[in-house]
Amino acid sequence: MERIITAQEAKQKDTDPRMRHLFPVPLMQTAAEGIAAAVKARLKSETTVTAICGTGNNGGDGVLAALLLYREGVDARIVLCGNEDRCTPDTMYYLQQARTEGVPILSNWEPVENELLIDALFGVGLNRPIEGERKCMIERMNESSKTIVSADLPSGLHADVGTVLGAAVKASCTVTMQAKKAGMLLGQGRAFCGDVIVQPLYEDPTEIRMFLLEEADIAALLPKRPFDSHKGTNGHALLCVGSKTYPGAALLSAKAALRGGAGLLTVCTPDPVRPFFSALPEAITLPTGTMDWCDEAASIVCPAMKRKQAIGIGCGVGHGGITKLIEQALRSGTKLVLDADALNQMAAHRELLALLHENVVLTPHVGEMARLIESSVEDVLHDPFGAVEAFPCTVLLKGATTLIHSSGRFAFSTFGNPGLAKGGSGDVLTGLITALLAQGLDPFDAACAGAYLLGTSADRAMKLLNERALLASDVIDMVQY
Repeated sequence: MERIITAQEAKQKDTDPRMRHLFPVPLMQTAAEGIAAAVKARLKSETTVTAICGTGNNGGDGVLAALLLYREGVDARIVLCGNEDRCTPDTMYYLQQARTEGVPILSNWEPVENELLIDALFGVGLNRPIEGERKCMIERMNESSKTIVSADLPSGLHADVGTVLGAAVKASCTVTMQAKKAGMLLGQGRAFCGDVIVQPLYEDPTEIRMFLLEEADIAALLPKRPFDSHKGTNGHALLCVGSKTYPGAALLSAKAALRGGAGLLTVCTPDPVRPFFSALPEAITLPTGTMDWCDEAASIVCPAMKRKQAIGIGCGVGHGGITKLIEQALRSGTKLVLDADALNQMAAHRELLALLHENVVLTPHVGEMARLIESSVEDVLHDPFGAVEAFPCTVLLKGATTLIHSSGRFAFSTFGNPGLAKGGSGDVLTGLITALLAQGLDPFDAACAGAYLLGTSADRAMKLLNERALLASDVIDMVQY
């Protein structure tokens, strides 16, 4: 797993006076060497390098990178944005050294031909919108269409949640120090960072509480099957899904659960949906005896929860009444995935939220999350960590980067592609997670593995189909362990 850090964690290390005595090479020099290396990899002949620097330590990284390049014969110059007397001590030190060695230091940027830019205006400490001259500077940099290498983080991007603070540099490459910042993955971060290079600064022995999912992490989670295993040892899953309006959601989630490895699958669904399951003979169907979901249907279905290892509720249920079904599933203590219409009905019947427990996985998108926490989509995007931490269970917040949380652990999944931005993808995810829970994974691990399987399966399908042609059912066919 790859460590992810917040702005606070980054600043704690940067401002800790003990750090100066722990390393033979100052941290700013190590950071600048990483920036200079990235610049050199992108240099063409007779290219001018202009470091556009602020007065903080992020600016110091840019100043020193320009100095290192100048020493190697590169036509490098520095544009200092701000009063020199406001520079931090380290930035002032390297600025004076650059001046002594002859590096041009300017107060205004005038673009030249064949120019590469180092963006070192703002670092992780920025938490308010950029205005005035600095905003104009960022806009000019973006409009120039020049190659831009950002130091640590594109200036103007919120380090924790990836929102644009007034304006943000659209980098070709970002050299981030020590570890990727959460905001480089969330919100608009991935669109602004370009290629990301992590420049290690020091060994960090602290526990990893935020991490980016990698293939090796998932390989260690997926259950191994003994040669003598059989359907009874691979988990019996139950899905309560579908409606007359959305029969496809029931089929998608069921097919995904079977492809995800559930040994047995029972699908409870209203009577009008059952005939569609002739296309999926591997699934056991249990009709509700009703035309739609209602308390009567729940009374028929609830006994089916016994001796099931995992339950999934909500895909394609529509406006049918499933509050009694959700309540019984929560009270059963069985591992449970709640998605789509189940989440919307919980938001409308908030007494159900008090029944959530550690065996539950919630899989909302930002709109569903906003309803669950009685807030707005904007609030969720500005504080996704607070949103997922609001519940005593595993929460998988769906997005271009999926954020998964349980008990203080945060996992980021960047697997997948825009082809998943279609109806049915969430149904596939619910089926996969339900199957993984049935096979013995704990809720957090099942959510991580489900996000990985959905994303990588979509990537495999993309090799055959373009994004607009990709269907949720295509993804199921590509699921591989």
